[in-house]
Amino acid sequence: MLRHGLSSYDFARIANIAFVRAAGDILREQGKPVSFSRVSAITGLHRHVVSNIVNSRESAEADVPTDKDYRRNRLARVLSGWYESPCYTDAEGRPLVLAPDGPAPSFAALVREFSGDIYPGIILDELREVGAVSILQDGRVRTLARRYTSGGAEAAAIQHLGGVARDVFNTLEHNLAHPPELRRYDDTVVSLRLDRAALPLFRRLLRQRGAAFLEDIEGWVAEHELPDSAEAVRAGVTVQMFVDEVPERSEESAGSSAA
Repeated sequence: MLRHGLSSYDFARIANIAFVRAAGDILREQGKPVSFSRVSAITGLHRHVVSNIVNSRESAEADVPTDKDYRRNRLARVLSGWYESPCYTDAEGRPLVLAPDGPAPSFAALVREFSGDIYPGIILDELREVGAVSILQDGRVRTLARRYTSGGAEAAAIQHLGGVARDVFNTLEHNLAHPPELRRYDDTVVSLRLDRAALPLFRRLLRQRGAAFLEDIEGWVAEHELPDSAEAVRAGVTVQMFVDEVPERSEESAGSSAA
């Protein structure tokens, strides 16, 4: 997710929200009252952190988005400040073209204000790499895009990733907590020596047979669905192909291993 602009700070915030929610679910399952102190004891989070999460708008929204301050990584916060701060915009609200150094408004001052102790040159290089800024002939810096993205993933793709990961981890966690007779089906076929040249054939095989299998499952599911029933549950099957891209060993590392 780092390639798609998710910083470690953002990830930690999202993880904390998930832990607080899970702790609340566990307490309710056990018939115990949900309190900040109990959630803090289960999760290991400070009581004030739990209180902040529970009382924030983040916990009230279904998709657990982070709020404006937490959702932006350092690069995104620099761009946001450039477009939103009166110090770095003109009378019409447009972002100023900034001198690279010097007092505010300058790019160095912008970075210090919105990104902390990161060296301005590093932020500038990163923003140039993703096409968010350009450097004019006179050395000044101009912003080209308000939003920082890396890897080009769309929000819908990220949401799909989260949904699939949730289903997989829910099944694995369920199987850890239940005896064999109550576990959900989970099986894998793995080769450690598959010919790389066979990957296109492998993909074609899964597209054909995987699609046919899922169509059969879809038909069976349709026959057993209940319209608007309290007894209905969300259930399904996922078929995925995975490939571990193992980097080729250099001659130096191969030689040292042989020695």
